[in-house]
Parts: sequence; C-alpha cells; structure tokens
Amino acid sequence: MGLWGQNLRDLGASSYPMEVRDQNLTLQGVADILGVHYVTVYRYVTNGQLLATKVGGLWQVTRHDLDEFISSAAERKNRRHGLPDARRTGNYVVELERCLSNGDSAGAWMVLRRSMNAGASVEHVILEIVVPVMSTIGTRWANGEIDIAVEHQASAIMSKLIGRLSEQATRAGRHRGSVLIGGPTGERHALVLAMLSCLLSLQGWDVLDLGPDTPASAFVHAAQRMDRLVAVGVSVTSTESFPEVGATLSVLREKIGHDVPVILGGGAIQDAEHARKLGADHFAVGSRGFIDFLDGLTKESA
Repeated sequence: MGLWGQNLRDLGASSYPMEVRDQNLTLQGVADILGVHYVTVYRYVTNGQLLATKVGGLWQVTRHDLDEFISSAAERKNRRHGLPDARRTGNYVVELERCLSNGDSAGAWMVLRRSMNAGASVEHVILEIVVPVMSTIGTRWANGEIDIAVEHQASAIMSKLIGRLSEQATRAGRHRGSVLIGGPTGERHALVLAMLSCLLSLQGWDVLDLGPDTPASAFVHAAQRMDRLVAVGVSVTSTESFPEVGATLSVLREKIGHDVPVILGGGAIQDAEHARKLGADHFAVGSRGFIDFLDGLTKESA
C-alpha cells in the first residue's frame, strides 16, 4: 500500500522513501507513493489539483508540490469530518489583488497554487479568481484610484502566471478541432487572449493565439493553414480598433468563406448587433460565452 492509505495528516516529505526525497518525480513515481493508478495522478494534474511541469515531454512533480497536494487532501478530509482547519483562507480574490497591486509575483502564484491544491480547477481559477481580480484592478485604474503603472504591473505578472497555468491546460482524448484567436492591429491587451487560449485548451480545442496587434493578412495566413478550423475569435478592447476590426473581418470573410464563423468579443463590443455591424457572425460575452458558442457548433454538427 502507498502513502495514500495512511493517515494524510501524518504525511510529508519525511514519509518519502529515501531515494525520492531529493529528486523530481514522474507521474508514475507519484502514483507509487500515493498508492493509486497512474491515470488517477494524471487526472489530478489535468484538473489542476496537482501541479506538474513538462520536462522533455514528460510530466514532473516537485517534492514540494506533492507535499502541498497531500497537505491539501488532508485538509479537505478534515473538513468533511468537521475537524478544525487553521490553514484555510478562502478569500483568494482579495489575496491575489493585494499581491498583484504590490508587484508580488511569487505571492500571486502561491495564491493560485493554494487554490488549486484546495481543489479548484484551472478553469475555476481563471474565471472565478483571476478575471474578477483583473476587472477590479482595471476599474480602480479607470476611476483614478491607482496609477496606470500598477495596472500594467498586474497585467504583466498575470500574463506570466497564466503561462504557468497553461502548462496544466491539457485534456485527454481526441481534440475537437482548431480555433484561431487574436486581436486586430492597434490592440495591446494580450492577457485576455492568453486566458481564453488556456480555457479553450482545457475544453479540448487546438488553439493558435496570434496575440494582440495582428494585421488582417496574418489572420488570413494562419486561418488558411489550420487543419479542422472551427472558428476565428477576434478580441477588441479599445474603440480605437474599430476601423481595423472592420477591415480584418472583411478580409477574413473574403478569404475563408462563410463556413467558418468569426466571433467578436471584448470590452469594446457593446452587443450582438454591434458585432454584426462590424462584420462578425456572433458576439461572445466573455470567455464563457465563446466556449458556449463553440459547444453549440459541435452539437449542431454531431
């Protein structure tokens, strides 16, 4: 029996066999320690419960992250049995906003990691923690409560952390098709695209994120070379981008035809009618709206 069969409150690095205390672990190594099947550990990784990093194409887990996972599992077990939970914080949104405002990248990552170790999925972390925090910071800047340097600092930190979360954004099984996303010429906000890319990957889509400030010709070039292209998403956060949006959508429609829908989203798009006037087939309200639209497409084609 592995360590998983013991009392989780008593587990820690000292419980590891001597030969694994000073090295990173493969998923099979973690499975052996926990006494579970490899597929179970893989599921922990893909749903964000256990942090892992791909090295040379193979997942590896640090001893520290395994300790965190075991500790969090023990806390959840204690809560189910009504035992006191002294380490529980819960308000990750407040903690993350404070870390980002203070430029504390390491602290921000620890907040996200603690939330996942406590059972939150990567999708939940992005939609329920990161998005509200970044929205609050953006509002505070717009209201003159914080300097734009703080907003830029928070966005820069979060962009790096989304990259780390994206390492967890894998889904087993057959991929559902390809999706192209980007921002038109003049757009500067990459974070919203990075979050959308991560969320779509979790849903089983192959995603090509062209990033912001992408000319129409680049959209067309990428779209024409993508296998099983299902949709193109264009993010618009600034009203100054409207002329480029119209030009981009017009060229896309001319080159890729009408079989592949073009979706507009972002804070600068008012509603579905506004999106249609700019040349889009659909308006997505946030990342969830984009995902729901794609789900609808696949159901129609099934």
